[in-house]
Amino acid sequence: MTELIITWQGLLFEAAAFLIFTYLLNLFLFKPIRDILKKRNEIIGSGNENQKYFEDLTDRLKRDAEEEKKKLKTEINKIKETCRKDGLAEAGLIISSAKKDASLKLNGIIKEFDEEKKAIIDYYKSRSEELANSIYKKILE
Repeated sequence: MTELIITWQGLLFEAAAFLIFTYLLNLFLFKPIRDILKKRNEIIGSGNENQKYFEDLTDRLKRDAEEEKKKLKTEINKIKETCRKDGLAEAGLIISSAKKDASLKLNGIIKEFDEEKKAIIDYYKSRSEELANSIYKKILE
């Protein structure tokens, strides 16, 4: 077997080869991998920022929707109350108009009744006078 002879020129050559090899590894392998990892982290970071932005946006939209819902409920309640008041006022007008019409009709019916009553009384008065006259004539004869 041959003996291993270590010389300083061989060590220098091995050290230079090792440095060149690590430089090339760094240049062609580690540096691109680090760049890829850096870009990936930036993309993930921007994705997290986007996610945070969209979460904030959805929260804001949800709050706005709730506020709008409350505003619409109060507006609907106001409209309902206004319609109810208008309905009551309209009902009052209709009832008062109906009372007035009924009063006028009742007065007209009472007048007709009084006229018919007077006509009947006059008829029976005249008939009773005729009867009284005829009884009077019969008694005188």
